[in-house]
Amino acid sequence: MRFRVLLPLFLFGVLAVTAILIPIGSAIAQSRTQELQLQRSAALQQIVQRASSALALGDVRELDHYLSRFSETFGEAVVVVDGAGARITASGAPLDDAEVSGVISSALRGVPQQDLDTVTPWSAGTAIVGAPVTLDGRTPEGAVALRIDQEAAQRDIAAGWATIVSIGAALLFAVLLASVFWTRWVLRPVSALDTAANALAENRAFALDADAGPPELRRLSRSFARMARTVELALDQQHGLVADASHQLRNPLAAIRLRIDGLPRGSGVDDAGRDEEIEAIEHDLDRLEHTVARMLSLANAEHRAAAAVSGHGAAASEASPRASHDEVTSVSAARLIAPHRARLAEAQITIVAAEHPHTIRFRRHDLDDVVEIVADNVAKYAPGSEFRVDMSQHDGAGRRTALVMSDSGPGLATAEIELAGRRFWRASAHAQLPGSGLGLAIVEQLARANDADVSIDRAPEGGLRITITAGAA
Repeated sequence: MRFRVLLPLFLFGVLAVTAILIPIGSAIAQSRTQELQLQRSAALQQIVQRASSALALGDVRELDHYLSRFSETFGEAVVVVDGAGARITASGAPLDDAEVSGVISSALRGVPQQDLDTVTPWSAGTAIVGAPVTLDGRTPEGAVALRIDQEAAQRDIAAGWATIVSIGAALLFAVLLASVFWTRWVLRPVSALDTAANALAENRAFALDADAGPPELRRLSRSFARMARTVELALDQQHGLVADASHQLRNPLAAIRLRIDGLPRGSGVDDAGRDEEIEAIEHDLDRLEHTVARMLSLANAEHRAAAAVSGHGAAASEASPRASHDEVTSVSAARLIAPHRARLAEAQITIVAAEHPHTIRFRRHDLDDVVEIVADNVAKYAPGSEFRVDMSQHDGAGRRTALVMSDSGPGLATAEIELAGRRFWRASAHAQLPGSGLGLAIVEQLARANDADVSIDRAPEGGLRITITAGAA
């Protein structure tokens, strides 16, 4: 953004400086040209007067002497001709007849050629001027041609242009430097807001300088800070509500469990209906206790995921004292699924898992929880299917390890796969089966806590496939 702001400012500065320098450079060239023209016009008139006297007296000795001194002084060539165009005298370097013929012809017709084109550093080094020589003031009796040396004027103009270009470059540099400081001052709150927004998204601490930049952006910074505090407070309250509610529910549930367990159970006909009601209540309590336990797990996983994303290592360690965020686990797919073989066997599920170990940057306890949740889902929603657990290198460089768990069960519809992982969401086909709808949400949060990615899609066998991709050793 800074470049997009600086570019038009710099271009405007270039145009402004150029618009100033071009007229000044043109004025320097015109002024030096006029000065040269006035000097040589005066010298040309002196030569014309002496040539007129020489033609009237028929003696050119004095004229020759004057022209010799003139050429020695200025280094310029002069030629004088009579009314027929025949050369009377000359001094300095020989002049090419073709070079002066046009000027002399105009002078013999009474048309002087004394105007110089504006001199520039790339102009010709010399210029020819001429004037008629008259005896009666009207009829030309001869002409004088003067070759003017423009090199000194060109050097003066080049030096003047170099000076103004240097001044212009310094002015342009000053404009650019001022633009840089101005842009930095204006955009400092924008950069701070961008950093703060990223920090807020990653649950990291940030600081905004509310006294930098224009007043409008300072107000925006203060408004963003207030909004960020409100969002953080709302998130903390949400996480705290889930955790506190789960903790507060455990005690009443335990009390209800104790009261139900203490109820007498009989063997009579009338007692049979009561026993069935008690068993139904116990079943509902089991479901409720399972939901509360999952809510606690989700709250804990979200807290650790937020701490991991924010880089607060201490918070992450306190949330999971058994392992650090950078723990590297070396384990095989068969070893991960081993504790759940009995549960899966009850559901008549065939397990396919490799014995080859792989290293994965994932807390071992979290990895066991992930596999347990997925295995429990397969046992409940895909009985009699084949359950595959595999670990492999995710890229050629071996920087990532993938844990893939898939089954050959009925799976989910395409539209339902996109909803999997939402809190408390359950597929319509599973509405009558036990479950809380929090399992995959917990899996995603545990993955975030270990800087891993989760993807849910359809397995080649037709069921659901869950892929956990984390760092390798």
